[in-house]
Amino acid sequence: MTERGPGPAPILFTHYGEEWIRGSERCLLDLLTHLDRNRFRPILWCNAEMLAAEVRKLDIPVEVTPFTILFHWVPPRFAFRRYLSQVRKGRELVRRHGIRLLHSNSAAPTQWLFPVARSARIPLVTHIHARYFEWDRFTLGLHQTTLAVGVTHGCIEGLIADGFPGSRTTTIYNGVDLSTWQGHDLRGLRGELGIGAEEIVITQVGSLIRRKGHDLLFRAFADLKRLRPERGLRLVIVGDGPDRPAIEALARELGIAGSVHFLGFIAPPPGVVFRDVSDIGVSPSRGEGFGLTVIEAGAAGRPVVATDTTGMREILTDGESGLIVPVEDSASLGRALLRLVDDAELRRRLGGRLHAVVQERFLIERYVEGLEEAYTRLLARPREELGWIRSGWRGEPGMYFRWTASAAARRLTRWRRRGEAAVSP
Repeated sequence: MTERGPGPAPILFTHYGEEWIRGSERCLLDLLTHLDRNRFRPILWCNAEMLAAEVRKLDIPVEVTPFTILFHWVPPRFAFRRYLSQVRKGRELVRRHGIRLLHSNSAAPTQWLFPVARSARIPLVTHIHARYFEWDRFTLGLHQTTLAVGVTHGCIEGLIADGFPGSRTTTIYNGVDLSTWQGHDLRGLRGELGIGAEEIVITQVGSLIRRKGHDLLFRAFADLKRLRPERGLRLVIVGDGPDRPAIEALARELGIAGSVHFLGFIAPPPGVVFRDVSDIGVSPSRGEGFGLTVIEAGAAGRPVVATDTTGMREILTDGESGLIVPVEDSASLGRALLRLVDDAELRRRLGGRLHAVVQERFLIERYVEGLEEAYTRLLARPREELGWIRSGWRGEPGMYFRWTASAAARRLTRWRRRGEAAVSP
């Protein structure tokens, strides 16, 4: 157990990830940068040295250890000893730092943090940045958290459908930190890239991985170039990743390589590229929990075409503050981009409206305030409500029983169908 002492409440933030700084890492860094240190004292526990190095710059204690996930999609799936060592490590960190609240940045750490939270009788916040499959929701123990925070409502719909109480969920949208744009100036980049003042620049920001849909964008852009050869269209790609060779090869295959500019990872925030270089932002992703680049483009006053991924309609209103197209549909993506290329007034109107929406709903101050308010409410809860036996826990065994029975029934049905197919003439 931890004692409630005077001064800022110690919070243990736990992050499971790779050696990169991308969506959920950026959101965590923004939160830790702006968290009120007079009220909260952050400590980070993670498995990635790149994130650890950035957090140490904020004068925050960091613990780095390897993590494992039980029943994961990739091996090792049954490393029970390593899992138990993570639980013991979590308990040790709680005792050492006098932790009063746990924050799981994404779903995975919840699996080893919820027994830590229950045994110490402290609240656990699970910050959900993506939509999780049923298997993950149950095997990661998401139903055991004290409060599930979705970056959009779409990210927590599955939990609620499982029977998780809506009273233990909330939606807190990510925010863009405009202060980080100060001191950066990329207005000369168009000239360095050989882009004329009258040419229209379409920009995508994101890791070069299949999920981000660069291939869909490139096919749409190739069609756009054929339809409007006189417009001198350019495509700027910000980011890097393992699929870069394949994506560059696709650009050559489609005959657009001379009009595509790969910037890789850049030091200025992506919003500066939208502000200083771009005319149109695009998010052709196959899956997004939120869409940070969409609000960054909006903060720069640029219109956006985005695919209809989880929660996108919580950010954009189609035809009013952006254009939304179906996922995996390069033809629809191309038609939406063509509308913006052909209509400067539409670009101005959609960009201006999205800018107003971002200013009203998606700035960093609202994001941080929302989480700080959640922490304050949870820290005020009586400890007797937070142990293994508490009123809010009663419905959870039923959820697990129904899920197990349903999974068993589905597997039995598959076995029966295989057997019938095997004996069919």
